[in-house]
Amino acid sequence: MSEDADSGSATSDPPTPVDRAAALAEGAPRMPRRYIYLMLGVVVFLGIGGSVLEHDLTSAGLNPTSSRAVPQISTSTPPPPTTLAGGDGSLHASLPAFMGLIRLAPHPAPKFTLTDQHGRTISLASQRGKVVVLTFFGGRCDDICPVLGSEIRRAEAGMGAGAGRVSFLVVNTDPGVTSVAGLAAALRRTGLGDMPNWHMLTGPLATLNAIWRAYGVSITVTKATGAVVHNNLMYFVDPMGRLRLRATPVVDESRTGMFRLAIAGVDRWAAGIARYASSLLPAR
Repeated sequence: MSEDADSGSATSDPPTPVDRAAALAEGAPRMPRRYIYLMLGVVVFLGIGGSVLEHDLTSAGLNPTSSRAVPQISTSTPPPPTTLAGGDGSLHASLPAFMGLIRLAPHPAPKFTLTDQHGRTISLASQRGKVVVLTFFGGRCDDICPVLGSEIRRAEAGMGAGAGRVSFLVVNTDPGVTSVAGLAAALRRTGLGDMPNWHMLTGPLATLNAIWRAYGVSITVTKATGAVVHNNLMYFVDPMGRLRLRATPVVDESRTGMFRLAIAGVDRWAAGIARYASSLLPAR
């Protein structure tokens, strides 16, 4: 460019023509090597600085980690399960707790009249003046029957002279076997048949059903196998015919359907039955 001093105006040389074909053939212009080194340095600096910054923010609680709790695995040995059927665990409980004993507000026991193993008519009213220990199991003796039979026999033996003022009544819980002849298995397996103050009672199904309902005994029959399942209850009736105590007999059932109880449990149940039945006897 040249300057004309006389005119005071500026003029430019004509532009050099550009060869576009040659420029396109060379491709994109190369980036200077110094610029590449500069960019790499910036990236490294930001990477280190970002890590430090993140650490600082996390330490300050501004970038908290996930709040999901990490499960903790306990290596301590769990306590042994409590045995509710009279094993070692429950033997350490108090006698009322061991027997599931509940003291009832004295009220008349529901009346019933049934037939015992000898074909004799036995009513609850006919036992007035005696303490009645009332229990429930099946005539085929395929439930709690053998265990409860052992407890009753030991309780009666442990009461001494007082046993003569106590009646042990068992109501049949088997809806499929209601005849007197159907009680043979229970007599044989319990060994109670020769005990004069023990009566295994049965009768028409409608009569039994009314008694079960009155005393809260639930009966379930499996259609496929005919197996009978029922809850276990024991009542103590005083000499005036009033319900006073209720207990819950327990038993261990094996996988093969066998019912049993450790001898220590049987002995404690027998002692409990004798104790609470004797407590209802009038003083002499």
